[in-house]
Amino acid sequence: MSEYFVSCDRMKELERATDASGLSYYQMMENAGTIAANRIVEITMATRKRPHPSERQLSARIYCGKGNNGGDGFVVARLLAQKGWNVDLVLVDGEPQTPDAIANYKLTQGMGIPATMPGDTVSGGAPDVVVDAIYGTGFHGRLREQGAVAAARIARAKAAGARVFALDIPSGMGGDLTDESELDERCVRADVTITFHAKKRVHLQPFAKEYCGQIIVADIGIVDDEMDAEDAFVPGVPSQTKEALSNKDIYTFHDFVDIVAQLRAPDGCVWDRAQTHETLTKYMTEEAQEAVEAMLKGDDKNLCEELGDVLLQVVLNAQIGTEDGAFTIDDVIQGISEKMIRRHPWVFGDVEVDSIDENVSLWEEIKKREKES
Repeated sequence: MSEYFVSCDRMKELERATDASGLSYYQMMENAGTIAANRIVEITMATRKRPHPSERQLSARIYCGKGNNGGDGFVVARLLAQKGWNVDLVLVDGEPQTPDAIANYKLTQGMGIPATMPGDTVSGGAPDVVVDAIYGTGFHGRLREQGAVAAARIARAKAAGARVFALDIPSGMGGDLTDESELDERCVRADVTITFHAKKRVHLQPFAKEYCGQIIVADIGIVDDEMDAEDAFVPGVPSQTKEALSNKDIYTFHDFVDIVAQLRAPDGCVWDRAQTHETLTKYMTEEAQEAVEAMLKGDDKNLCEELGDVLLQVVLNAQIGTEDGAFTIDDVIQGISEKMIRRHPWVFGDVEVDSIDENVSLWEEIKKREKES
């Protein structure tokens, strides 16, 4: 997977071109907020150690700026409220100023979502989730007073146990920043950053991980001929809607990983969501045995199907590993790839072997050294 990114200026150009092609700024905002809300729900539910008590609502506090990043936050607020969450807004710099953000703010007010104005006391304890929708790609320099106050409040909520999601870029961090010495040390520190269309230059900097946490790239419909579709793939979190996955004629490996992630999502399959590594052991054994039987029979058609069932077990266990924060399907692939290269020096190195016996003997020797180290 390449490290594709766009500069902040390039992002603005792409947004203008996409708007001109028929996908409006308002719809892009709706897409961004919808995907962000879905990811917030999925990650929050997946990372809980046990099911959330039905008698208590999940809660979210969304810090919104007065521009379009705040507008994305208003969409998130509306959708989380529709899902039954207890949501409140903090208007960091006052009421929104851009047309699409204003329109979405009015929708939240029509739903009765409370909003705290600058200087007012934010009441209530730490929510389950905090969303940083204050400043996006237009930010540069240092946080002004209200932004710094908001960042400090977000930090306190995180210390109290809230999970922090940043939309596009953690507030206080410039999208094109490459020099850590220019970073405002009061910058929001997110657990997850959901960035739209593509990573920005700052996301690729070594110092960014401390502030961005996990980075999820969300496709919001922007047309970019330079972007490879695989650059937006993040294992463990669906990058495509159920509708998009249902309407494909040809499926890739990444599509299949997305399908399994959807099965494990909060609105997915009850059976798949209930599975653990322990409950899946019998299915792994059964599917592997059925694949072996197809091999022995020389039944290629059945073998193809059974290998798919084995693959399902691998990807399903990897999805559970991702939700537990233990490993992802990318880690599985990385590990086995490194092992194959390491244990085949006669293919990927300069070692020579003259027979299968010599091949096997060297493999076992390498394997033994690895176990002893």
